[in-house]
Amino acid sequence: MSKFTGVVAVILFFILLSFPFIYNSLTVGVLNSVSATPQPKLEKQGKCIRDTDWMRHNHMNLLKHTRENTVRNGVRVTMDSINNCRSCHSNRKEFCDSCHTYVGIKPECWNCHIYPLHGNDKIKNHG
Repeated sequence: MSKFTGVVAVILFFILLSFPFIYNSLTVGVLNSVSATPQPKLEKQGKCIRDTDWMRHNHMNLLKHTRENTVRNGVRVTMDSINNCRSCHSNRKEFCDSCHTYVGIKPECWNCHIYPLHGNDKIKNHG
């Protein structure tokens, strides 16, 4: 009986050890088809203050730098302000939230700034 218990224990150990790998191999196709890369929508076409690829990778640093300059130093640069961003990217849900949800982050911008969830909506915020 003890030999049988030892064999069962070893089998259970290997099943538990290999479960994450088996689960990932079985679900990788399902998960990849569900989460397609978001394509943010622009309501107003035109030239952005920076190159699209640069903005995609660095907009958070630009916004943080602008925030620090405005809050700490009192320097207000209209070109880099969040209001200037909202003039083209007016629909927060379709532009900002689509990518931020995809990568699993929640920006701190909306702790202080009001940004309607939909382009023409009255103020619905702080999400």
